[in-house]
Amino acid sequence: MSLAFVITAYKQPTQFRRLIDALWHPDDHFVVHIDANTPEAVRRHFTDAAQGRRNIEFIPSIPVFWSGFSLCQAEWNAIEALVRRGGDWTHLMNITGQDFPLKTRDQMLADLARYPNANHMQILELSTLRPHFRRRFHWICLEFAGKLRRLPIPYPGPRGFRNDWFGEGWHILTREFCEWAVEAPVADACLRYFRYVKHPHESWMQAIMMASPFADTVMPDNRRLIQWVRNSGNPKILTSEDLPALIASTDFFARKFDEAVDSSVLDALASRLEERVPA
Repeated sequence: MSLAFVITAYKQPTQFRRLIDALWHPDDHFVVHIDANTPEAVRRHFTDAAQGRRNIEFIPSIPVFWSGFSLCQAEWNAIEALVRRGGDWTHLMNITGQDFPLKTRDQMLADLARYPNANHMQILELSTLRPHFRRRFHWICLEFAGKLRRLPIPYPGPRGFRNDWFGEGWHILTREFCEWAVEAPVADACLRYFRYVKHPHESWMQAIMMASPFADTVMPDNRRLIQWVRNSGNPKILTSEDLPALIASTDFFARKFDEAVDSSVLDALASRLEERVPA
C-alpha cells in the first residue's frame, strides 16, 4: 500500500525541501507543480530539492492566479499524471509547499486502512452559507493579465450536474475515484463550468464528487488543521505558539507555515516525526 501526493508551490524552495524530507518515502508517488510565475532561478531550486528521488515528478508549469481556476487546473493535471503513472497507490492527498505533516506515513496508512473506500473532504450545502458565497456564481469571471476579472455578464447555471456544495480545497481521494474522474464526462463538464467562476477551488471537487458514484463514500473531514483568520478568508501563519495544538491534533497535515516568520516550529515538528518513525 502506498500514497500519492499532489504538491503545488510557488515560493520558498528551502521550505519545500523540508516538506519533502519529512514526507518522502521510496514507495510513494509525488507530482509537483511549480507556478509558472515563479522566476526560473527559484524554480531550479525546487527541482534541486528533489534530486535523487525518482518518484518525484515535476509536471509542466502553468501560471496560477489567486481565486482563479488555474489552481484547480494545476491539481487536475497532477491527478491525471498520477493516474497515467499507475503504481499501487491507494489514496491521493493534495498539499502545498507551505503545509507540513503532523503524522508519520505509517500513522496515515493505518488510519486510512480503517476506512479504505472513504474519500475525505469537507462538503457543506451552499444554500446554508452566507449570500456572498452564492454570488460567486452569478457572473462570468476570467483570468486575464495576471488577475481574476469579473465580467458584467450573468453566468448561467451548470447543466448535467448540481452546483450545490462548498468546502475547503483540501482532500484525500481514493484511487478508484481519481480513475473514474479522469474519464467521466460529468467531471469534464464540471471543469468547463468552474473555469469561469470565482474561487472555484472551494466548490469544484465537491461538485465532481457529489455527481459521482462515490458520493456516499465521503467522510466530512479532510484531515487538515487550518486556523482561519477571522473575517479574512486567509489561513493564519502557524508558529511555535501553536505547537500544543499541532501536537494534540489527529489531523494528517497543518497549514500554513512560513519559515521566514518562524522556522523553529518546522524544526520541532520534523524532530517529532523522526522520533516516531520506527528504526
